[in-house]
Amino acid sequence: MKEFSEVKAKNSSEEALQRWRKACWLVKNHKRRFRFTANLSKRFEVREIQKSNQEKLRVAVLVSQAALSFVQGISYKVPDAVKGAGFEICADELGSIVEGHNSRKLKVHGGVEGIADKLSTSLNNGINISEESLNRRREIYGINKFTESPAKGFWLFKDGQKVLMMDLGLLPVSFLLCFVTATSDFKQSLQFKDLDKEKKKITVQVTRNGYRQKISIFDLLSGDIVHLAIGDQVPADGLFVSGYSLLIDESSLTGESEPINVTCENPFLLSGTKVQDGSCKMLVTTVGMRTQWGKLMATLSEGGDDETPCKLN
Repeated sequence: MKEFSEVKAKNSSEEALQRWRKACWLVKNHKRRFRFTANLSKRFEVREIQKSNQEKLRVAVLVSQAALSFVQGISYKVPDAVKGAGFEICADELGSIVEGHNSRKLKVHGGVEGIADKLSTSLNNGINISEESLNRRREIYGINKFTESPAKGFWLFKDGQKVLMMDLGLLPVSFLLCFVTATSDFKQSLQFKDLDKEKKKITVQVTRNGYRQKISIFDLLSGDIVHLAIGDQVPADGLFVSGYSLLIDESSLTGESEPINVTCENPFLLSGTKVQDGSCKMLVTTVGMRTQWGKLMATLSEGGDDETPCKLN
């Protein structure tokens, strides 16, 4: 009876129960005798149904995911002008991905590598620097400059002084005082303008045609590969390509003092933010007024403060 030692009153293995059933096949009234024991055939049938249901569920999930990806993929149509210029994605679509931190849409476009392909650039060698190629990029994606309010002329300062004196009831007192003050303000504005021009002489490290080089921040284009290190300002909106322990200070945009850890899983970089720690290689997606910083500047344009993303401290 050693072979039946595994048969227990409860929780016996199916193999042991099968051996016991086979040994007792001559038992009279088989159904009555085993009415309180496990129904092995029924148990097997239930298990098969469960397996079948699990497989159906798995297939349904895969089909649903594929359908969702397909719908998202075909929901974006490349504009004819963009396609005609040799690109496969427009600035608005790029903006919706990076500004919205839209990981799902990024995945639909093939991730960072897919975006690079659609921007006709190489993550290793950067963009082609032929004049024709650069002009096409400028035409489709714009340049990395921000709309500036026109400089105030001398007569605007003079009129401002006149209005102030009229408000104070002092216009008859001294027209000369108005003239001298306006002249001083005008000269001061010119000095600030010159200082502002000096501040804007900022260069960034990029890789173009396979060579690392310095270019003006204003020459930066969509598709450029930028190299950032501690203390650098992010000069445009873009995507993290590779790097080490990258922490980004987004307080200039969000007001949050806690730095953001940017990785391949969270690859979104925004113009006007600052590298607090680490270093990285970045793919530029949108530039100038199409960046989040540019849009912020547009809303504040009435205030007259024109800043580049690399001027903030």
